[in-house]
Amino acid sequence: MIEVHQFNVKSLEQTCFEALKDRLCPEKCIRLWQFTKVWYIPILFQLKYEAFHFICENFEEVSLCEEFLQLAEQELADILGQDDLTVTQEITVYQSVLRWINHMPEERQGAISTLLPKVRLGLMDKSYITDNVLNNDVVKTNPESHLLVSDTLKVMSQPSLLCSESGINNTLFFRRLPNAVLLMFRIFSKTIEAFDYRTNSWITVHTHPSLENPMTHLLFYSTVFLGRCFYIVGGGLSWTNPSNRVWRFNLVTHTWQEMSPMQEPRALMSVTELKGCIYAMGGYRDDDGTLLRTAERYQPNINQWTFIESMNEERISASCTTLNNKIYICGGWSNIRSLNTAEYYNPDTNQWTLITPMGTPRCGLGVVAYMGHIFAVGGRDGFRDLRSAEAYDPVTNTWYDVPEMVHRHSCFGIAVMNKKIFVFSCTSRIIVE
Repeated sequence: MIEVHQFNVKSLEQTCFEALKDRLCPEKCIRLWQFTKVWYIPILFQLKYEAFHFICENFEEVSLCEEFLQLAEQELADILGQDDLTVTQEITVYQSVLRWINHMPEERQGAISTLLPKVRLGLMDKSYITDNVLNNDVVKTNPESHLLVSDTLKVMSQPSLLCSESGINNTLFFRRLPNAVLLMFRIFSKTIEAFDYRTNSWITVHTHPSLENPMTHLLFYSTVFLGRCFYIVGGGLSWTNPSNRVWRFNLVTHTWQEMSPMQEPRALMSVTELKGCIYAMGGYRDDDGTLLRTAERYQPNINQWTFIESMNEERISASCTTLNNKIYICGGWSNIRSLNTAEYYNPDTNQWTLITPMGTPRCGLGVVAYMGHIFAVGGRDGFRDLRSAEAYDPVTNTWYDVPEMVHRHSCFGIAVMNKKIFVFSCTSRIIVE
């Protein structure tokens, strides 16, 4: 990278940047981050951000690697102080501090006064703090740290102390920001809710009681997230009169905007995002329920929809996802039967290609990309809702069974967060890992 910068070849610099970014892993990310801090090269500033973000997002794995033990005290403090540090529980952060100190105990024992305030002690179990933090030898021999832990226990017993002028550090009780949330739009209550997988809780992020347009009573629409915006695509007021209208909600400004309509009305279609564009596929368009195999692409920079090559098969209530720069769509309903067929779209060639059919017909299923494979979950086989799930290996072009869900589901939400698959419905909000 340094030699390339000296020759001032921007395209080659970008190639090197992408190559180094792709090689980020728990074992090497710290060394790369430290390297980028030494050289004052513009493109390395972005790489420094990417490496630091990777460390924070994958902290649980990174903290177990050998490179973690070589961090400087202030470097570790900077990492632990991040609100978006991704950990399942705060105990992991505390244990990482002890592991770092115990690697060189004589030289690092005093660092506990710098590092312990970065641990959100108030998020830990009170009994754990009493048994494992307050009585820890490193903490006990450091008066400043011992007082910090004692104050934390006082607040846990008397929360009102946080509101007084006690001088107690209330940041110890601040929850860290999740690196991802699930968004659910409840169109009848006109609210958008977010699910935090770490706390297993929902919060309302937006309510729009004055919303006055046909979207208020919309059914059979699809949603997709792109560029900090939440899109509602198509749908209808009932089984009749499908719509081609598209609405966008900006999560930063909390404002709605109607965008350019699709080329044709669609309800019960599949939508996804790939390379900054939105794709809408299949669905039905007329009062008589004419099924579609057509597909179209939305480019937000020009606010325009254009047709792409049609699918091999008409589908409603199918589900789609993206993997390796391709769009995979699976299952659905065609005429009088649930489908077990699946196909993928390559935007570079504008072609659809059929893949090996699923083992089970599924409509109203959930489809996600996970660990390099395509997972098809639940749905309805034409007779009953399903618990079963299967996964597709694009290398071997084969499907294989994976563990069943706890409950039967069709027409539900599905997403991947924190290396787990989450399934939820509007009624039960059941989460499946």
